[in-house]
Amino acid sequence: MIKQIAAAGLVFSLFSGPALAEDLESYCVAYTTEAGGDSSGCSCLAESADADMTAELMTVASEADIEGLSDASKEALDACWPDA
Repeated sequence: MIKQIAAAGLVFSLFSGPALAEDLESYCVAYTTEAGGDSSGCSCLAESADADMTAELMTVASEADIEGLSDASKEALDACWPDA
């Protein structure tokens, strides 16, 4: 449960950042660079996300959005940031 909460917080912080990035990976890297966070999972997330998951992750703007993520998106976050 703690891991899911941490991953949810990470998703919120990742995707509440710069809106001008071209794709999921660059969006993720841009935000984590600005915030001084860990961007090591960004390429993993981008590689594991299909078009629907990418669209879902790119629209996260609040905690409610995070809680409403599909199981597949939550699993991808857990897999890409296993220590979160």
